[in-house]
Amino acid sequence: MPGEVTAILTLNVHKTRGDFKLQVALTMGEEVLVILGPSGAGKSTILNMIAGLVTPDGGSIICRDTVFFCHEKGQKRVNLPPYRRGTGYCLQHPGLFPHLDVSGNITYGAPAGMNPRERETRLQELLALLRLEGLEHRRPGELSGGQQQRVALARALFSRPRILLLDEPFAALDNLIRARLRYDLLNVRRSFRVPMILVTHDLEEAYMLGDRIAVMDNGRLLQIGSREEVFYHPANRRVARFVGFRNIWTGRVLAADREGDTLRVAGEKFQAQLPYAPLEPGRRVAFGIRPEDVMLIRPGRILSRPVRENVFQVEVTAVVPEVHTCRVFLRLEQGKTYDIEMLLPRHVYQREKITPGDRIMVSLKKEALHVLPE
Repeated sequence: MPGEVTAILTLNVHKTRGDFKLQVALTMGEEVLVILGPSGAGKSTILNMIAGLVTPDGGSIICRDTVFFCHEKGQKRVNLPPYRRGTGYCLQHPGLFPHLDVSGNITYGAPAGMNPRERETRLQELLALLRLEGLEHRRPGELSGGQQQRVALARALFSRPRILLLDEPFAALDNLIRARLRYDLLNVRRSFRVPMILVTHDLEEAYMLGDRIAVMDNGRLLQIGSREEVFYHPANRRVARFVGFRNIWTGRVLAADREGDTLRVAGEKFQAQLPYAPLEPGRRVAFGIRPEDVMLIRPGRILSRPVRENVFQVEVTAVVPEVHTCRVFLRLEQGKTYDIEMLLPRHVYQREKITPGDRIMVSLKKEALHVLPE
């Protein structure tokens, strides 16, 4: 997140459940923070702690200068109940009241004594923003899954929360509806400027919606940074695997040339040139590249320097067409299933007519290769 930001949420908590130990510290500003991680990493537990549904064993949670929770030595103990925290919470299941219509569900959490005119103004604003106009008097059973989730989101926003918590709200919906709801969420952000924490397993969703991304595993934060940092400069092998680095190799440093911005590494089967890193010769390293950054070299192409630095002849072992892309598996020599995974746009795959057994040339783009600290 560029520049100095005002902290909206400061969280430093720990909790033990049996063999599982969670310990997380983070600060966020006026942004969308996405938490990524495998099932059981502790992502939802963090949201529940902020909302007041799970009590940490210790630490503190402060949101907009309001202490939600404090259990630290020498400090006054605080544990605000959920209704006093002013959080909005939207889950995978909408959880609508079946006996109330859309308007009743949205305004259910209205503050006591709220002016009727303000109540109606807020309701109409949310109905318009989330494409619910004309559905005000329908019951949940008369709505589609996407409509129900938009009602749940409107309800979470109605009370103008300090922070909006989203726990995989689109996971149960089909791809078309999910894509539209992501767009709705972007509109919400522009209109309300409410900080959000979104838990998701969907990498595309994380990249599209997140200003910053936190990767968790086994109760710990492995990396937190901008989407570019996390997706293209992962902190270690575990993060790299999770965010889509399918090509990871191990090798040893041959030389580090700061002036030439080059780190030469020898892998088991090939040598590669990477962007400079201050590593001593002989050091063992892991390095990798995303499949979409492996370039197919067409015969006769004049190669620019960034492309020609890591060019290899490979054999195609398998081709897996996908909706918009094609996944191509390549090997450098006989005896292995594959060494490199490449992701091609669909039109390139159709034009080149690549099939198993073909010998082709590929380039591992130097600027896309990344050293992964062990």
